[in-house]
Amino acid sequence: MDDRNNIFFDDELDFEPVPSSEIVSSEVKNESIKHKIFIGTSKILPIIAFVFVSILGVYIFVNNVKADVINLIKIESNQKVGYINNSGSEVVKPKYLYGSDFHSGYAVVKNYNNLYGIINGRGNNEIQFGNIFSANLYGNRYIVSKFTDKGLKMGLLDSHLNEVTRFKYDNITYSKSGIFMYTIDDKMGILNNDGTEIYSYKVDEVDDKNISIEISTLTNNEKSMYAKVKINSSSTIINLQTGKEVYKYTLDDIRVLDNNVFYIKKEDENNRYFIIKDDKVVYETNLYKRIRVEDVNSDVAIGIKEDATIDYINLLTREKINTNDNVKYTYSDGIVLEESYDFISKKNEYTVITPSKVIGKFTDVVPVDDTYVNGYMKIYTDNKKYSFIDKRGNVITDKEFEYVSDFNKNGYAIVSNNNQYGVLDSQGREVLNTKYDEIIFLDDTLFSNLNDKLFIYKENNKYGIINANKKVVVKNIYDKFDIITTKYPIIKAIYNEDSILVNLKTYRDLSIDSTGNIQIYDEYIVSDDNYYNYDGELIYSIGG
Repeated sequence: MDDRNNIFFDDELDFEPVPSSEIVSSEVKNESIKHKIFIGTSKILPIIAFVFVSILGVYIFVNNVKADVINLIKIESNQKVGYINNSGSEVVKPKYLYGSDFHSGYAVVKNYNNLYGIINGRGNNEIQFGNIFSANLYGNRYIVSKFTDKGLKMGLLDSHLNEVTRFKYDNITYSKSGIFMYTIDDKMGILNNDGTEIYSYKVDEVDDKNISIEISTLTNNEKSMYAKVKINSSSTIINLQTGKEVYKYTLDDIRVLDNNVFYIKKEDENNRYFIIKDDKVVYETNLYKRIRVEDVNSDVAIGIKEDATIDYINLLTREKINTNDNVKYTYSDGIVLEESYDFISKKNEYTVITPSKVIGKFTDVVPVDDTYVNGYMKIYTDNKKYSFIDKRGNVITDKEFEYVSDFNKNGYAIVSNNNQYGVLDSQGREVLNTKYDEIIFLDDTLFSNLNDKLFIYKENNKYGIINANKKVVVKNIYDKFDIITTKYPIIKAIYNEDSILVNLKTYRDLSIDSTGNIQIYDEYIVSDDNYYNYDGELIYSIGG
């Protein structure tokens, strides 16, 4: 009956619904009280001061109450749901037919009469059973349905159960990136996360009420900006912040690619590609078999022809960049590298360009593969070793290495001399000296979610963990480490064929049986039917 996602698949960056088959929420009534006050001029200032202090006191009280968020832990026993606190004390015994995980101090539950309500972190009813019909949580918004004087209607509530919209919609569905679709009477459209109707479309009585939205994902994890909206058989592109239409309505089937690239599929010719930027079509073509943009912040598009040759397109001028047959062009990391040969100096010359300007030049170094990764490119030295240059062509360190990795997204590279490994930062400093048998990066996302900059190191055929200040935080006693979550500071270690969990905040190994199904949550861990805190203490056991 446990509907939580397994930790191996629970690291989505986008909003996802709380795992459930049914979730419910409630109406929060807004009352407006108007007072007429007649005050003598000599008494205005004292009364204003009193009112201000009173309002301030109420404000602080309300905010302190909302700040006191208690998230209980969901447990299941005999196909019933209950809740415990972080100490393992049973706050709500397993009695509900359904219960969601807690979010911002609340959980949705279903009682024995199949009625839904919402409880708070003390186990009390925040919204009474049966006051609402259904609800589902997406990120920090509930899609809620309830009966009104106009029948069953839907609306949005925030994570504190306050109304974000009125209960007036016939239907609301979630897309992603905090975007919702709605229908009401003869109107369909898009709601943003604030509940604002950013886009609407009126349909005739003979039309079907079908609306769909497909958002163009940005590969650099920035907030998505544009999406295709399809209403019945017509499609357009809109700005997700303003709702502005940025492409004319068409009966053609628009397809959506990453980084604001769209195309219209053609059966007997190349597809018609178009790229949206700054609320307009900055490039449109049918000359290529495929078009892609690797970084939404780059003004370079890559056009792939039928014969697999590649054109680099300047989106500022709509012109092809690689026009000189005597120059070798390579695109990477948002820039184009031009390589030419100077017959006078008898050297290769390299120029680093963006569509708007030249940002760097170099002649006296030899690139390993002509490719920049996360801002830096590997180069050969005169001694047939390796180093790095930045996009301006500057060598970042005088040191040479027999082996170098690419820089990762967090600005570190693994380097090695004499089969001993260390870590170089983007300033060219060795944050870890080249003296370890092996260095392994943590997952980039896990690394950035931790309070310390940590690396896996190996000495004497055993693995441990060290920080960027050269301090060993987990001794090298383990046979290996496995990344089991990128969201929470828990890593799995293997010690003499036993699986052990290690807390990367406290650097302690946890006495938890991790051979079975392990699920990691915020501040607690579930192993089969046993619940543990991040100190490895057993706080609850089903049937125990």
